[in-house]
Amino acid sequence: MSYQNKFKQPFTWVLLTFIVLFLGALLFTMNNARFYRMPIGEITQVQHLKTEQVTDEHHNQDTKHSDKLTIRVLNGKFKGQSGHISNTYYASQADSEKFNPHDKVLLHINKHPSDANVIEKKRDTLVIFMTGIFIFIVLWVGRKVGIQSILSLIFNTAAVIGAIAIHNAFPATSLFLLMSIAVILATAVTLLLVTGWHWRTAITIVSTLIGTFLCVGIAEIVIRSTGGAGIKYETMSFLTLPPKEVFMASVIVGTLGAVMDVAITIASGMYEIWQRTPNINMTRWALAGRNIGQDIMGTMTNILLFSYLAGSLPMMLIYLRNANTITYTISMNWSLEIARALIGGIGIVLTIPITILLMQVWAKLRGEHT
Repeated sequence: MSYQNKFKQPFTWVLLTFIVLFLGALLFTMNNARFYRMPIGEITQVQHLKTEQVTDEHHNQDTKHSDKLTIRVLNGKFKGQSGHISNTYYASQADSEKFNPHDKVLLHINKHPSDANVIEKKRDTLVIFMTGIFIFIVLWVGRKVGIQSILSLIFNTAAVIGAIAIHNAFPATSLFLLMSIAVILATAVTLLLVTGWHWRTAITIVSTLIGTFLCVGIAEIVIRSTGGAGIKYETMSFLTLPPKEVFMASVIVGTLGAVMDVAITIASGMYEIWQRTPNINMTRWALAGRNIGQDIMGTMTNILLFSYLAGSLPMMLIYLRNANTITYTISMNWSLEIARALIGGIGIVLTIPITILLMQVWAKLRGEHT
């Protein structure tokens, strides 16, 4: 296809418009210090002072670095002034951070830039860059579906954040109820945007919601019957809310994605089989759906498990490096994650027969299978 024909395609202009906006956003974040209320500084020079080896009470060894930073303030009443501050960081950077020349940082300044404290790095440019690359790849590969996927991602994020905001404004409102409403809206909007309005879309929405709420209901029954034994709610001890309600709200949100993926894969696969062989026997059609479900069941369960466990890996290492036993470390860091993964796994498995059954019922009601 010639370049002239490519530029006649509307989607080419969508990509070009996004690239222009993306580059503009990058340039803006590189020069937006004046719009911050918090002082922003740029590190112009880093002078290394000394390095020493340190060992804690558990015989963990680390390397301690001491630097002298020269910082130029970019905004506020100290704009243009420079100061020299000390920075100490460890090679592990567990609770400290290394800074390099040209890094931009958020500051807390008392009376002069020389008595400033570095709060953290200014990361908006990096966030825009990574987000832009992600959106560009989605648009480039998915084209129209990519746009719909991005819209659904924005809506889903807004739905979850909106539920949290409403609960924060009205604490008496159940967080689980708000998340349930957000899940229902997110499921319907996501599937309608991604797949369009088809009869299999309705089946996917219904099977996703049934599978999600059914596994959460089973989890509720088990937790009540066992008194929550084995679930370490104390790992959420900083919350001022009932930990079980927060846990169940996180389960329903975390489970939704995997269950939705299973439902849409089976529904789309069975629909494609029916399109190619409209006279297929109902038993063989259901068997084909079951085979699809068996192929993705293990992988989806593993994805759910690994995504939960990965978030707790840093804390796992900290516990182990501080002389805690492996069993205590797992119970304190992976108890809730494993519980979430098991509940989500139940939802994945249950969604397979639910979707197959709904596909068969719908086909019979339409008179397309006997």
